Amino acid sequence: MTPTSDRLPSLHRSAQRRPDEVLRIAHRGADASEKYGDADLAAVAAQGAHLVEFDVHVTGDDRLVACHDPVIRTNGHRSWLFDAPESHHRHALDKLGIPTVEGVVSSAKKAGLGLYIDVKSLTTRSAERLVELLESEEMAHSAVLASPRSDLIALCADVAPDIPRAVLFGSTLEEPVQLAEAVSATFVHPCWEAQPRPDLLLADGWLKRVRSRGFGVITWHEERPDVVEGLYALGVDGICTDTPALLSSTAERLHQDQTK
Repeated sequence: MTPTSDRLPSLHRSAQRRPDEVLRIAHRGADASEKYGDADLAAVAAQGAHLVEFDVHVTGDDRLVACHDPVIRTNGHRSWLFDAPESHHRHALDKLGIPTVEGVVSSAKKAGLGLYIDVKSLTTRSAERLVELLESEEMAHSAVLASPRSDLIALCADVAPDIPRAVLFGSTLEEPVQLAEAVSATFVHPCWEAQPRPDLLLADGWLKRVRSRGFGVITWHEERPDVVEGLYALGVDGICTDTPALLSSTAERLHQDQTK
């Protein structure tokens, strides 16, 4: 089924969100497992996730595959995906259980999940093919295109201006407003999971400043209950997580507390 408006909160930047409006994004299929089959994503949806996050890399013939790394190992040797067409890598990809992007999109649609697509490498033609796929599956309005590479976010803005975009970065000293403005991002996505209380970094004027310039905030994958509560209190746009059930139960509890 296609994600519906009552199932999927807005994918566009918002003012401070209520806990039930915060996007719950299953990091690499939840538990960072990188399993994206029909049953896998149905289970993710059952935990209350709104979107599934997965990584994509481009092959030498402008095809996209759903994997985190740009190389695969075959017979003890590393093969760079971009050095050969998808058909050359397919046997190894199948052996490693790495799905096609088409397969992930199809499984997510069946599960009623949206897509948080972390673009690790891309070409103009592969970007066009990705948009064509999303449109043909009626998933273009249920997707966010994200990347740690600012050049790829700019490319996505050119090829798919109507699909929201998130730019990822790791440093707590990154200039988020300039970065987002430079690449036409919709969201900034700090990757601060290694910080002891990253929610407090957002609360120290950072979030207010980013919002005042018109950008939304998607956060790192988070599994610590106290930090999750802090992020809900701040009303960020979305939280990546390896434990969607934790985000769902926390949001439900906070909602019940607010309605007492």
